Amino acid sequence: MSIREIARRAGVSPSTASRIVNSKNVSAASPQTQERIWAAVRELGYVPNQHARQLKRPELDQKPQNQNLDCVYARTIGPYLDPFFTVLMRAAEITAFDAGYNLRYHYSVADIQDGKAPFTDTNSDSAVVLGRIEPRSLSLLKKWYKNIVNIGQNSAPDGIFDQVICSGYQAVRTCVEYLRSLGHKKICYMGETDNEQRFQSYLDAMADLELGDLTPYVARCLFNPTDGYEATNRLLDSGVEFTAILCANDMNAVGAMKSLREHRLKVPQDVSIIGINDMETVCYLDPMLTTIHVPLEEMGHLGVKLLIDRIEGGHTSSIKVDVPFTLIQRESCGPAKKRY
Repeated sequence: MSIREIARRAGVSPSTASRIVNSKNVSAASPQTQERIWAAVRELGYVPNQHARQLKRPELDQKPQNQNLDCVYARTIGPYLDPFFTVLMRAAEITAFDAGYNLRYHYSVADIQDGKAPFTDTNSDSAVVLGRIEPRSLSLLKKWYKNIVNIGQNSAPDGIFDQVICSGYQAVRTCVEYLRSLGHKKICYMGETDNEQRFQSYLDAMADLELGDLTPYVARCLFNPTDGYEATNRLLDSGVEFTAILCANDMNAVGAMKSLREHRLKVPQDVSIIGINDMETVCYLDPMLTTIHVPLEEMGHLGVKLLIDRIEGGHTSSIKVDVPFTLIQRESCGPAKKRY
Protein backbone atom coordinates (compact mmCIF):
# COMPACT_ATOMS: atom_id res chain seq x y z
CA MET A 1 0.00 0.00 0.00
CA SER A 2 1.43 3.36 -1.03
CA ILE A 3 0.48 7.00 -0.71
CA ARG A 4 -0.18 6.98 -4.47
CA GLU A 5 -2.99 4.48 -3.99
CA ILE A 6 -4.45 6.63 -1.22
CA ALA A 7 -4.31 9.63 -3.55
CA ARG A 8 -5.94 7.68 -6.40
CA ARG A 9 -8.79 6.51 -4.17
CA ALA A 10 -9.35 10.03 -2.79
CA GLY A 11 -9.06 11.73 -6.19
CA VAL A 12 -6.17 14.00 -5.23
CA SER A 13 -2.51 14.34 -6.15
CA PRO A 14 0.05 12.20 -4.28
CA SER A 15 1.67 15.36 -2.93
CA THR A 16 -1.63 16.55 -1.42
CA ALA A 17 -2.29 13.15 0.14
CA SER A 18 1.23 13.07 1.56
CA ARG A 19 0.94 16.54 3.09
CA ILE A 20 -2.31 15.62 4.82
CA VAL A 21 -1.28 12.15 6.00
CA ASN A 22 2.39 12.60 6.80
CA SER A 23 2.78 16.24 7.79
CA LYS A 24 -0.78 17.02 8.98
CA ASN A 25 -0.73 20.19 6.84
CA VAL A 26 -4.43 21.00 7.12
CA SER A 27 -4.09 24.02 4.84
CA ALA A 28 -3.13 21.73 1.98
CA ALA A 29 -6.76 20.77 1.28
CA SER A 30 -10.36 21.60 2.12
CA PRO A 31 -12.07 19.76 5.00
CA GLN A 32 -14.07 17.73 2.46
CA THR A 33 -10.91 16.68 0.63
CA GLN A 34 -9.21 15.80 3.91
CA GLU A 35 -12.17 13.60 4.80
CA ARG A 36 -11.84 11.72 1.48
CA ILE A 37 -8.13 11.18 2.10
CA TRP A 38 -8.61 9.83 5.64
CA ALA A 39 -11.53 7.69 4.48
CA ALA A 40 -9.20 6.16 1.88
CA VAL A 41 -6.59 5.54 4.60
CA ARG A 42 -9.17 3.62 6.64
CA GLU A 43 -10.67 1.73 3.70
CA LEU A 44 -7.32 0.60 2.32
CA GLY A 45 -5.78 -0.10 5.72
CA TYR A 46 -2.81 2.11 4.95
CA VAL A 47 0.00 2.04 7.52
CA PRO A 48 2.99 4.38 7.21
CA ASN A 49 6.38 2.97 6.27
CA GLN A 50 7.88 2.77 9.74
CA HIS A 51 11.45 2.27 8.48
CA ALA A 52 11.30 5.45 6.42
CA ARG A 53 9.68 7.38 9.26
CA GLN A 54 12.27 6.20 11.74
CA LEU A 55 15.00 7.81 9.63
CA LYS A 56 13.30 11.13 10.36
CA ARG A 57 11.95 10.31 13.82
CA PRO A 58 14.11 7.89 15.82
CA GLU A 59 11.62 7.93 18.72
CA LEU A 60 9.36 5.69 16.61
CA ASP A 61 11.98 2.95 16.61
CA GLN A 62 10.41 0.99 19.44
CA LYS A 63 6.78 1.48 18.38
CA PRO A 64 4.80 -1.63 17.42
CA GLN A 65 4.10 -1.84 13.71
CA ASN A 66 0.68 -2.25 12.09
CA GLN A 67 -1.25 -1.77 15.31
CA ASN A 68 -4.98 -1.51 14.71
CA LEU A 69 -7.29 0.44 17.00
CA ASP A 70 -11.08 0.34 16.74
CA CYS A 71 -13.27 3.44 17.00
CA VAL A 72 -16.68 2.97 18.64
CA TYR A 73 -19.46 5.56 18.70
CA ALA A 74 -21.05 4.79 22.05
CA ARG A 75 -24.55 5.88 21.10
CA THR A 76 -26.69 5.44 18.02
CA ILE A 77 -25.67 7.60 15.08
CA GLY A 78 -28.67 8.72 13.05
CA PRO A 79 -28.77 10.55 9.72
CA TYR A 80 -26.71 13.38 11.24
CA LEU A 81 -23.13 12.71 12.26
CA ASP A 82 -22.77 15.15 15.12
CA PRO A 83 -19.69 17.39 14.72
CA PHE A 84 -18.91 16.33 18.29
CA PHE A 85 -18.02 12.90 16.93
CA THR A 86 -16.35 13.99 13.70
CA VAL A 87 -13.94 16.37 15.45
CA LEU A 88 -13.08 13.84 18.16
CA MET A 89 -12.60 11.06 15.64
CA ARG A 90 -10.40 13.13 13.34
CA ALA A 91 -8.13 14.25 16.19
CA ALA A 92 -7.90 10.67 17.47
CA GLU A 93 -7.16 9.34 14.00
CA ILE A 94 -4.35 11.82 13.34
CA THR A 95 -2.72 11.17 16.73
CA ALA A 96 -2.95 7.41 16.28
CA PHE A 97 -1.53 7.53 12.78
CA ASP A 98 1.33 9.76 13.86
CA ALA A 99 2.29 7.19 16.49
CA GLY A 100 2.25 4.31 14.01
CA TYR A 101 -1.23 3.03 14.82
CA ASN A 102 -4.24 2.72 12.54
CA LEU A 103 -7.70 3.77 13.77
CA ARG A 104 -9.31 1.35 11.39
CA TYR A 105 -12.78 0.12 12.31
CA HIS A 106 -15.59 2.61 12.92
CA TYR A 107 -18.97 1.47 14.17
CA SER A 108 -21.70 2.47 16.61
CA VAL A 109 -23.55 0.49 19.25
CA ALA A 110 -26.47 0.36 16.80
CA ASP A 111 -24.33 -1.99 14.69
CA ILE A 112 -24.09 -4.53 17.52
CA GLN A 113 -26.65 -7.30 17.06
CA ASP A 114 -27.23 -10.12 19.50
CA GLY A 115 -24.05 -9.22 21.33
CA LYS A 116 -21.90 -9.81 18.24
CA ALA A 117 -19.37 -7.36 16.86
CA PRO A 118 -20.11 -6.01 13.34
CA PHE A 119 -16.74 -7.28 12.08
CA THR A 120 -14.82 -10.53 12.07
CA ASP A 121 -11.36 -9.76 10.72
CA THR A 122 -9.97 -7.25 13.24
CA ASN A 123 -6.95 -8.18 15.30
CA SER A 124 -7.38 -5.22 17.63
CA ASP A 125 -7.73 -5.59 21.38
CA SER A 126 -7.88 -1.81 21.91
CA ALA A 127 -10.65 0.71 21.30
CA VAL A 128 -11.34 4.43 21.38
CA VAL A 129 -14.93 4.84 22.58
CA LEU A 130 -16.56 8.18 21.80
CA GLY A 131 -19.53 9.45 23.79
CA ARG A 132 -21.83 8.21 26.51
CA ILE A 133 -21.57 4.48 27.23
CA GLU A 134 -24.76 2.58 28.10
CA PRO A 135 -24.34 -0.22 30.70
CA ARG A 136 -25.15 -2.99 28.19
CA SER A 137 -22.70 -1.65 25.63
CA LEU A 138 -20.05 -1.31 28.32
CA SER A 139 -20.29 -4.96 29.31
CA LEU A 140 -19.93 -6.05 25.68
CA LEU A 141 -16.97 -3.77 24.98
CA LYS A 142 -15.14 -4.99 28.07
CA LYS A 143 -15.45 -8.55 26.75
CA TRP A 144 -14.04 -7.63 23.35
CA TYR A 145 -11.28 -5.22 24.27
CA LYS A 146 -8.38 -5.39 26.67
CA ASN A 147 -7.61 -1.66 26.42
CA ILE A 148 -10.29 1.02 26.29
CA VAL A 149 -10.28 4.80 26.50
CA ASN A 150 -13.58 6.68 26.67
CA ILE A 151 -13.71 10.27 25.42
CA GLY A 152 -16.81 12.32 26.12
CA GLN A 153 -18.86 14.36 28.57
CA ASN A 154 -20.29 11.66 30.83
CA SER A 155 -18.03 10.14 33.47
CA ALA A 156 -18.03 6.39 34.01
CA PRO A 157 -17.27 4.86 37.43
CA ASP A 158 -13.59 5.24 38.28
CA GLY A 159 -11.38 2.22 37.74
CA ILE A 160 -13.27 0.74 34.77
CA PHE A 161 -11.04 2.11 32.00
CA ASP A 162 -9.12 5.23 31.01
CA GLN A 163 -11.22 8.36 30.45
CA VAL A 164 -10.83 11.84 29.00
CA ILE A 165 -13.86 13.80 30.13
CA CYS A 166 -15.08 17.37 29.77
CA SER A 167 -17.82 17.30 32.38
CA GLY A 168 -21.27 17.74 30.87
CA TYR A 169 -22.65 17.87 34.40
CA GLN A 170 -20.57 20.92 35.29
CA ALA A 171 -21.21 22.49 31.87
CA VAL A 172 -24.97 22.43 32.42
CA ARG A 173 -24.48 23.83 35.92
CA THR A 174 -22.60 26.74 34.37
CA CYS A 175 -25.35 27.27 31.78
CA VAL A 176 -28.09 27.38 34.42
CA GLU A 177 -26.08 29.74 36.63
CA TYR A 178 -25.47 32.05 33.68
CA LEU A 179 -29.13 32.11 32.67
CA ARG A 180 -30.18 32.73 36.25
CA SER A 181 -27.74 35.65 36.43
CA LEU A 182 -29.77 37.15 33.57
CA GLY A 183 -32.98 36.74 35.55
CA HIS A 184 -34.25 33.52 33.98
CA LYS A 185 -36.14 31.07 36.17
CA LYS A 186 -38.40 29.25 33.72
CA ILE A 187 -35.63 27.43 31.86
CA CYS A 188 -36.37 24.47 29.59
CA TYR A 189 -34.00 21.56 29.00
CA MET A 190 -33.65 20.14 25.50
CA GLY A 191 -31.71 16.98 24.67
CA GLU A 192 -31.25 13.36 25.61
CA THR A 193 -32.14 12.26 29.11
CA ASP A 194 -31.49 8.52 29.55
CA ASN A 195 -28.25 7.82 31.39
CA GLU A 196 -27.31 11.44 30.67
CA GLN A 197 -25.44 13.46 33.29
CA ARG A 198 -26.31 16.75 31.59
CA PHE A 199 -29.99 16.10 32.28
CA GLN A 200 -29.32 15.14 35.91
CA SER A 201 -27.34 18.35 36.31
CA TYR A 202 -30.32 20.33 34.99
CA LEU A 203 -32.63 18.70 37.54
CA ASP A 204 -30.17 19.39 40.36
CA ALA A 205 -29.53 23.00 39.32
CA MET A 206 -33.25 23.78 39.00
CA ALA A 207 -34.31 22.10 42.24
CA ASP A 208 -34.28 25.28 44.34
CA LEU A 209 -36.42 27.34 41.94
CA GLU A 210 -39.63 25.80 43.32
CA LEU A 211 -41.18 25.26 39.90
CA GLY A 212 -42.67 22.00 41.04
CA ASP A 213 -42.75 19.21 38.48
CA LEU A 214 -40.13 20.00 35.84
CA THR A 215 -41.59 17.57 33.31
CA PRO A 216 -43.35 20.31 31.26
CA TYR A 217 -40.00 22.07 30.90
CA VAL A 218 -38.17 19.01 29.54
CA ALA A 219 -38.06 18.51 25.77
CA ARG A 220 -36.61 15.04 25.25
CA CYS A 221 -35.00 14.62 21.85
CA LEU A 222 -31.97 13.21 20.08
CA PHE A 223 -28.95 15.42 19.48
CA ASN A 224 -29.72 16.68 15.98
CA PRO A 225 -31.32 19.80 14.41
CA THR A 226 -34.53 18.10 13.27
CA ASP A 227 -35.29 16.75 16.74
CA GLY A 228 -34.43 20.14 18.26
CA TYR A 229 -36.83 21.83 15.86
CA GLU A 230 -39.66 19.40 16.58
CA ALA A 231 -39.04 19.50 20.34
CA THR A 232 -39.31 23.29 20.33
CA ASN A 233 -42.57 23.07 18.38
CA ARG A 234 -43.91 20.75 21.07
CA LEU A 235 -42.84 23.14 23.83
CA LEU A 236 -44.57 26.06 22.15
CA ASP A 237 -47.72 24.05 21.41
CA SER A 238 -47.90 22.86 25.03
CA GLY A 239 -48.46 26.38 26.32
CA VAL A 240 -45.80 26.10 29.04
CA GLU A 241 -44.33 29.47 29.96
CA PHE A 242 -40.56 29.73 29.57
CA THR A 243 -37.98 32.42 28.88
CA ALA A 244 -34.91 30.31 28.04
CA ILE A 245 -33.96 26.97 26.51
CA LEU A 246 -30.84 25.14 27.62
CA CYS A 247 -29.82 22.89 24.73
CA ALA A 248 -27.54 20.08 25.84
CA ASN A 249 -26.06 20.03 22.34
CA ASP A 250 -25.50 22.80 19.76
CA MET A 251 -27.28 20.74 17.10
CA ASN A 252 -30.51 21.01 19.10
CA ALA A 253 -30.01 24.75 19.40
CA VAL A 254 -29.89 25.11 15.60
CA GLY A 255 -33.29 23.45 15.29
CA ALA A 256 -34.71 25.38 18.25
CA MET A 257 -33.79 28.73 16.73
CA LYS A 258 -35.49 27.81 13.45
CA SER A 259 -38.70 26.88 15.27
CA LEU A 260 -38.69 30.10 17.29
CA ARG A 261 -38.25 32.18 14.13
CA GLU A 262 -41.21 30.44 12.50
CA HIS A 263 -43.31 31.25 15.57
CA ARG A 264 -42.25 34.91 15.26
CA LEU A 265 -40.31 34.83 18.51
CA LYS A 266 -37.02 36.70 18.67
CA VAL A 267 -33.77 35.41 20.16
CA PRO A 268 -32.80 36.64 22.72
CA GLN A 269 -35.50 39.30 23.15
CA ASP A 270 -38.28 36.74 23.68
CA VAL A 271 -36.37 33.52 24.37
CA SER A 272 -32.71 33.04 25.27
CA ILE A 273 -30.90 30.02 23.84
CA ILE A 274 -27.68 28.46 25.14
CA GLY A 275 -25.90 25.38 23.80
CA ILE A 276 -23.02 23.05 24.57
CA ASN A 277 -20.00 22.05 22.42
CA ASP A 278 -19.27 25.25 20.44
CA MET A 279 -19.29 23.56 17.04
CA GLU A 280 -17.66 25.54 14.28
CA THR A 281 -20.83 26.75 12.55
CA VAL A 282 -22.64 28.31 15.53
CA CYS A 283 -20.78 31.60 15.28
CA TYR A 284 -22.40 32.00 11.83
CA LEU A 285 -25.95 31.73 13.17
CA ASP A 286 -28.04 34.88 13.50
CA PRO A 287 -27.88 35.62 16.34
CA MET A 288 -24.60 33.93 17.14
CA LEU A 289 -25.05 31.16 19.69
CA THR A 290 -23.90 31.48 23.28
CA THR A 291 -22.47 28.08 24.16
CA ILE A 292 -20.01 26.06 26.20
CA HIS A 293 -16.72 25.51 24.37
CA VAL A 294 -15.58 21.91 24.70
CA PRO A 295 -11.95 21.40 23.53
CA LEU A 296 -12.71 18.38 21.36
CA GLU A 297 -9.45 18.27 19.42
CA GLU A 298 -7.40 18.27 22.61
CA MET A 299 -9.64 15.55 24.05
CA GLY A 300 -9.15 13.38 20.97
CA HIS A 301 -5.38 13.79 21.08
CA LEU A 302 -5.18 13.11 24.83
CA GLY A 303 -7.44 10.07 24.62
CA VAL A 304 -5.38 8.27 21.99
CA LYS A 305 -2.11 9.15 23.72
CA LEU A 306 -3.51 7.68 26.93
CA LEU A 307 -4.61 4.51 25.14
CA ILE A 308 -1.27 4.04 23.40
CA ASP A 309 0.58 4.59 26.67
CA ARG A 310 -1.46 1.77 28.21
CA ILE A 311 -0.87 -0.52 25.21
CA GLU A 312 2.86 0.06 25.42
CA GLY A 313 3.03 -0.55 29.17
CA GLY A 314 3.31 3.05 30.31
CA HIS A 315 0.59 2.63 32.94
CA THR A 316 -1.70 -0.08 34.28
CA SER A 317 -4.02 1.78 36.67
CA SER A 318 -7.09 3.47 35.23
CA ILE A 319 -6.54 7.17 34.60
CA LYS A 320 -9.18 9.88 34.32
CA VAL A 321 -8.31 13.24 32.77
CA ASP A 322 -10.76 16.10 33.43
CA VAL A 323 -10.55 18.70 30.66
CA PRO A 324 -11.87 22.23 31.40
CA PHE A 325 -14.58 23.97 29.36
CA THR A 326 -15.25 27.66 28.70
CA LEU A 327 -18.49 29.64 28.54
CA ILE A 328 -18.55 31.58 25.25
CA GLN A 329 -20.92 34.54 25.52
CA ARG A 330 -22.26 35.63 22.14
CA GLU A 331 -25.67 37.01 21.16
CA SER A 332 -28.36 34.41 21.87
CA CYS A 333 -28.83 35.13 25.59
CA GLY A 334 -30.29 38.24 27.14
CA PRO A 335 -32.23 39.41 30.21
CA ALA A 336 -35.38 37.47 31.03
CA LYS A 337 -38.58 38.95 29.63
CA LYS A 338 -42.11 37.85 30.44
CA ARG A 339 -43.63 36.49 27.24
CA TYR A 340 -47.24 36.08 28.34
